[in-house]
Amino acid sequence: EDQSEDEDAMTPSKMLTFYKEGHNYAWDILQDIQGRKIQFVKLTPIDSDTEIKSRLLGIDMGTKHIYKLIETGKNGTKTTITVNSFKTDQDLSKTLFTFDE
Repeated sequence: EDQSEDEDAMTPSKMLTFYKEGHNYAWDILQDIQGRKIQFVKLTPIDSDTEIKSRLLGIDMGTKHIYKLIETGKNGTKTTITVNSFKTDQDLSKTLFTFDE
């Protein structure tokens, strides 16, 4: 199985850290989306062997939270992840996760 595709895949948890290394970045468009100012940053992977052409990371300028991620593959496929709510310090039920030893 080719693991490189799995490593490139964007997951919600990776959204918070993926941009820290491996990309060149530049300011992109500023949009007003439903009264929110969203500043997009264009991230281009440094690794030319990746299947990812670019990623647009939209930051809500009011909250400084990630609002949207638009990923474009070299094959033209676009994947969009939109964060509808962002909550911190939430209590989690002890039964939410199950760990097998």
